[in-house]
Amino acid sequence: MAAVLAAGCASRPVPRVTRLGDGVFKSPTAQDAEAYCRNFGAPTRFLDGAAARVQAGEVSYRCD
Repeated sequence: MAAVLAAGCASRPVPRVTRLGDGVFKSPTAQDAEAYCRNFGAPTRFLDGAAARVQAGEVSYRCD
């Protein structure tokens, strides 16, 4: 049973994040950004609003 639980945790996709400093992060997609902030229970505040609306392309954000 423990092996099944461990395998389930290991197979989850990890959000791709680059730390830019001062609490600003960059991810390849808005979905990755939201997934990263969700890990901490924090809302995502996009710094480049146009990319957030399109939900495509690299985005800069903070987890507030």
